[in-house]
Amino acid sequence: MNNQNKKILLMFPGQGSQYIGMGNDFLSKNNEFMKYFNISSLLIEHNLLDILNNINNEGSLLEQTQYSQISIFTLSCAINDYLFKKNTLNENSNYDFVVIGHSLGDYSAIYSSGMLDYENTARLVAYRGKIMAEAGSHIDGMMAAVIGTEKDIILDVLKKYEKKVFIANLNDYLQTVISGYAKDMTDAINDLKNSGVRKIVPLKVNIASHCPLMKEVSEKLGNYLNDNFDSFTAPKFNYFSATQVSYIDNYVLKEVLVQQLVKPVRWLDSIEYMLKNNFEIFIEIGPGKVLSGLVKRTASKSGMEDKKIFSTDSQSDIENVKNFLVGEGIINES
Repeated sequence: MNNQNKKILLMFPGQGSQYIGMGNDFLSKNNEFMKYFNISSLLIEHNLLDILNNINNEGSLLEQTQYSQISIFTLSCAINDYLFKKNTLNENSNYDFVVIGHSLGDYSAIYSSGMLDYENTARLVAYRGKIMAEAGSHIDGMMAAVIGTEKDIILDVLKKYEKKVFIANLNDYLQTVISGYAKDMTDAINDLKNSGVRKIVPLKVNIASHCPLMKEVSEKLGNYLNDNFDSFTAPKFNYFSATQVSYIDNYVLKEVLVQQLVKPVRWLDSIEYMLKNNFEIFIEIGPGKVLSGLVKRTASKSGMEDKKIFSTDSQSDIENVKNFLVGEGIINES
C-alpha cells in the first residue's frame, strides 16, 4: 500500500442486515446483476428472489441462517461489482482500497479483494450457512446486542456465566454483542438489566456465533476448505480481518476463516486502527446502514467528524456513492 495515497475502506455487512425487498430497486435498474442471484440460487437449490420478494410467503425463510447469509453476500457482491467493475477503477487515481467484513461480511470482502471468484466464494458461503444452521438446531444458541453500556460492566456480569455466555462482537464504545446458550443468555440478560443496563436487543439469529460454542462448526469449515480450496489468489485490494485486527494475505486466509467462527468480531478496534491510519473514505457495501452508523459514532468520539462515510442500502445511496467516486476520479463511469 502506498502510504502517500489516500485510503478508502470498503465495509461489508453481516447477518442481521437482511430485510424483505432489499436490492429490488438496484436489480430493476441493473438487470445484468440478476446472474449473481441465479448462481447463488442454484447453489442452495432455492430461488433467492422468491425469498427476497416474499413470493408464496417464502419471505420468512430470510430469517434462517442458510438463506440470510447467502442473500446478504449475493447483494453485497453485486453492488460491489456495479461500482468497481461495471464502472472501472481509474488506474491513475491516488487512492488505495482496503476491504473489511463484519462476520459473514468477511466473505463479501474476500470476493471484493480478488482472492476468490464469485461462484467459489458463494459456494463457501452456502456451505458455511448450512453448517451454522445445522448447529443452531441442536446447540440452541442466541445472540443479543447490549446498547449504551461499557464493555467492562458487561464482562463483570458475565463472570458467573463462564463457558456459557461470551462477548461476540465489540462494535463501538457502547454497543457489545453477547452470544451463548439460549437459557443462560436469558438469565444473563436479566442480570444485565438488574445491574442497570437499559437496552438489550435480541438479534435475528438462532445461533451463538463468534464464541467457543462454534468449535465443531469451525472444524467442519476447516475440513471443507482443505478439501476444496488448494490456494487463494493474491489480493488486488488489501484485506483486513476484524477478528484478527490485522491485514491478512492469501496464504493464511483459510486459518483466519476457521478461527473467525470462534473469535469475537473486534469492529471497534479495527475502525480505530483505520482512523489512526488516516483513512479518508468509508463505504458500506450491501444492505442496511449498521456499519456506516458504527463508523460515524466512532469517528465522532475520536474527534474525526470530517471523514466521508457512505452506505449503499438504496439505489439513490448507490448512485450517490458512484457519483462521488466518479467526481473524485477514483472510478470511470461506464
